[in-house]
Amino acid sequence: MVGHGIVTQAGQDNVLPTTDGLDDLRVKIQLTAGPHPIAVSVQPDSSNQPAQVRLSWVTPQQQQANHDAAVAAAKESRMAIVFAWSAGGPVFHLPDDQDRLIADVAAVNPNTVVVLNASQPVAMPWLSKVRSVLLMWFPGDEGGWATANLLLGKAGPAGRLPFTWPQRLEQGVANGPSHPERRSHAEEGQGKTIYSEGIFMGYRWYDHQKLKPLFPFGYGLSYTRFAYSRLHVVPAADGGFDVRFDLRNSGAVAGDEVPQAYLDAPERLPGGNVQFAVRALAAFDRIHLAAGETREVTLHIPLRSLQYWSPGANRWVLAAGPRTVRVGASSRDLRLAVTAEVGAR
Repeated sequence: MVGHGIVTQAGQDNVLPTTDGLDDLRVKIQLTAGPHPIAVSVQPDSSNQPAQVRLSWVTPQQQQANHDAAVAAAKESRMAIVFAWSAGGPVFHLPDDQDRLIADVAAVNPNTVVVLNASQPVAMPWLSKVRSVLLMWFPGDEGGWATANLLLGKAGPAGRLPFTWPQRLEQGVANGPSHPERRSHAEEGQGKTIYSEGIFMGYRWYDHQKLKPLFPFGYGLSYTRFAYSRLHVVPAADGGFDVRFDLRNSGAVAGDEVPQAYLDAPERLPGGNVQFAVRALAAFDRIHLAAGETREVTLHIPLRSLQYWSPGANRWVLAAGPRTVRVGASSRDLRLAVTAEVGAR
């Protein structure tokens, strides 16, 4: 039985600190009735720091008692905060009974907030029952302070998803049942995986396949609202475009917005074996605005974003003609659009 398999330092893997300052590394095993030998081995790393280990366990009965105590506490509270985590397994799911805990807490307390410490998407069958979800990733040593500041409103969340969060694992480019060739065959001894998606990766895949994700690329909320207006595009000195628009904080508190500019595929597609995304991220920025403040924002689209790679010519070629530029808060929340003529100077 292997509990971790990598070098670990006290406090590095726990969402919340333990009472003795050591790390809790988890392994779930099924034991039949009767005695069982369990061996625990420790190997120090190259730092030669002292190594310390303890062995503890939780029985199913104790787990259920802890679960019931959490639900009872949530029922008597004005707000419940559930910290959930995933280290990548099982794929696209929270390990153990965390989904059941969140659902049971939300059933007795409508003001339930879920804080996720995870590095990749997970299914959230309880999403419609909770008040909000705060994705903190793996925030490190200062993660507790950062989480508390965000939950208490001392800081405003302004992060945006760097990938698309699917509704189902099968929506992903590597898991679609219509493309079995993309599944890795390494476990079967073949040692190969075929990538046939071309440029249609991430949000481009979801747009190309007309799939509706749970959360789109670039998505994120804050404690305020932002309005976009007066979009126009002007030629830039490097041959690209400067995208200009007004951004207004229409809420009651200061906050940060991450406006994003996307470029549609050319209206007149060139010949040859050339792929274009339905739309592609071309520029973005993070803007801080006081409550009620309006600012003109400029996002620069470089010349390279207006070009495509021509296999026949073996070089970058300008995709001349009309191109639609869209601006908004995510790849699926594009609030303004304007058409610009590429190659017209």
